[in-house]
Amino acid sequence: MTEPLSDSQRTDLAGTTRRLLMSRIRMVMIGVGSIAAVLVVGTWLVDEGEIVKITTLDEMGRDHETELWIVDLPSGSWLRAGTPEVEWLARVRANPDIVVERGGEDRRYRAVPETSSEIRHEIDRAMSEKYGAVDRFWARVSDHAQTVPIRLVPVRDESDQGPLEREAPDVSH
Repeated sequence: MTEPLSDSQRTDLAGTTRRLLMSRIRMVMIGVGSIAAVLVVGTWLVDEGEIVKITTLDEMGRDHETELWIVDLPSGSWLRAGTPEVEWLARVRANPDIVVERGGEDRRYRAVPETSSEIRHEIDRAMSEKYGAVDRFWARVSDHAQTVPIRLVPVRDESDQGPLEREAPDVSH
């Protein structure tokens, strides 16, 4: 049978256990901090490619700007939400009329979220081709099955409309 520990042995054991626990916590924190640092520095060093700024309106009519990736396909220009729950997508669903700043120019669009998995895969492939390693990295840490492709339908201003698209003048008087 083992002899019970003396008070000093218990104190030594508690101190050793505490030091070991603190050492492990410190190692975990250093690891997490290192990963965060690599991600932050990596995003500064890696060229993300073309980024557009979209302006959406909330229910109070306030502007919200969001920077996003964009791809151009024969079917038009596309954005992509990482998940269906992102705030900017909720604003788009409530008010699909947005402004896209691209190449220093603002253009108005109607943003149309698409639900087809075929379209989602097509947009995911196009984003991966255009944005390369950065998109592939995000595909590994997020669920691409949750992405939402957003089709951009150009909205022409009255001044941009051709003669057949303008209202005919009232000549009845």
